Amino acid sequence: MKRYISVYIFLFCVVLFIASFGIGYYVTSMRNRENTSISEENPTEDDFEELAILHEVERITPNTFIEIRIHYNKCNHNITKLNEKDNNIVNMTEEEYRDYLKEHYPNVKIVKFSSREIILEEERDYLCPNHYIIGEHEGKIAIFKIDENGERVLDRIFVDYPITLLKEIDQEKLKEGIIINTEDELTDVLENFIS
Repeated sequence: MKRYISVYIFLFCVVLFIASFGIGYYVTSMRNRENTSISEENPTEDDFEELAILHEVERITPNTFIEIRIHYNKCNHNITKLNEKDNNIVNMTEEEYRDYLKEHYPNVKIVKFSSREIILEEERDYLCPNHYIIGEHEGKIAIFKIDENGERVLDRIFVDYPITLLKEIDQEKLKEGIIINTEDELTDVLENFIS
């Protein structure tokens, strides 16, 4: 019997080891099931508050790229420009920037806002600066450019060409102003009046 005592002790240890392993595995799997069932439940307001603390608000930085897309309704042209940096808007959030735009530029709308890039959009009801107007200034044929505000700005006057030498129909057209789209078109129309 003394011989078999060591075998019994060995078998008891093996059974004890297997039983403890099984119980440990069972307890661990039960804990995992409880954790997954908790995470699958709907989040509470406390969970959202914790997430809100971790969420960083997008702000305008000195390196933010600001692009403005301007649509001119009268000529149906679109011009895209880079907006000049304004130190007053650095560190503004999207909401603060919207308020700033409403106060200073009411026609401008935000299309996209991030700390890397802001895209703005604006509509204007006049001609874009890419046009010329052939008209009359002090009785002479003149060329006008369009400024940023849609106003005519005198560019050149042809002193040697008074409009009284032209037909009455052409004089009326010049008094109203002839809108020109390109420099080539400008040259062609001027040749008709000057030659």
